[in-house]
Amino acid sequence: MEYKNSKNLIPTVDLGDLGLAHEGEPSEREWTRVAKEITDAFEKVGFVYLSRHGIPDGRIKKLFEASAAFFNLPQQDKDKYSWDLETYCGYVPVNREKLNPTSVSEVKETYNIKRADEPFPDEAVPEFRGAMRDFVDSCERLASRILISMALGLDIHRNFFVDAHSRVFREGNSTALRMINYPPIIEEKLPNSTRCGPHTDYGTLTLLFQDDIGGLQVRDQSTGNWVDAGAIPGTVLVNIGDLMQFWTSGKFTATEHRVIIPVEEDLRRQSRRSIAFFLNPDDDKVISPLDGSSKFDPVTCEEYIRMRISQSYAGPSNGLE
Repeated sequence: MEYKNSKNLIPTVDLGDLGLAHEGEPSEREWTRVAKEITDAFEKVGFVYLSRHGIPDGRIKKLFEASAAFFNLPQQDKDKYSWDLETYCGYVPVNREKLNPTSVSEVKETYNIKRADEPFPDEAVPEFRGAMRDFVDSCERLASRILISMALGLDIHRNFFVDAHSRVFREGNSTALRMINYPPIIEEKLPNSTRCGPHTDYGTLTLLFQDDIGGLQVRDQSTGNWVDAGAIPGTVLVNIGDLMQFWTSGKFTATEHRVIIPVEEDLRRQSRRSIAFFLNPDDDKVISPLDGSSKFDPVTCEEYIRMRISQSYAGPSNGLE
């Protein structure tokens, strides 16, 4: 396990034979190595960079290009695909979502996908749907290998977590792919404005792909300081969500993170883009501590995700009264 983060906080784990490019079943020795290193990272930091993950660079680039093409559309065209409260799919404009209630403004827009058959801007961005399908397929396969590694690291049945995510991107599961665009900051910054407020993710884990503009920061749990978590070429950044923290009685940590507005004017005036794959258990899965403790109350995935989303979209126009 190698440390490449500038503050030596977030480790980089080489997936080796567990990467998607490897043909054949990894050896038990390789499963054991990766399981230990990933488990250590999630216990100590809650974040890990994974190298040799095996998702082709071209597949990632293709979705970033499709995402950029959508966000560059006129506002009235993007608004045609507005976020739907019931499906959690569609376009979310700037300032529609606030992940931290203390933020006056969170300067970001997103496009959220949970189903391959949802409405897409096929006429304006015809490559979007195909790029999404290929990317989701890779993320699902990679996430399954991470879930098995986590189970092995916790010394439970290797398919325990995989079985709890049996309906990913199908009815009965709220796993979502989110394209995120942080528009250029042209005006002077408003007080308490940011790109994405401090928060923890909601579900099992997140796979994050980001450009090199910077701004993502992770809170160091030992000092409380914020530490940069920029892109490392050839890696995917993975972090634990709340439900996995509940499941493991806090053994794995859902660590707070945020995206700040760069101090440098040249970076502030550029768009920042990222793609996040938010993996969640099946909606009806009851999440309770694996060790039988009462540290966290049992909750279904659907109940918890809906509660967190309602908080993020609080306000008179969110339709959540």
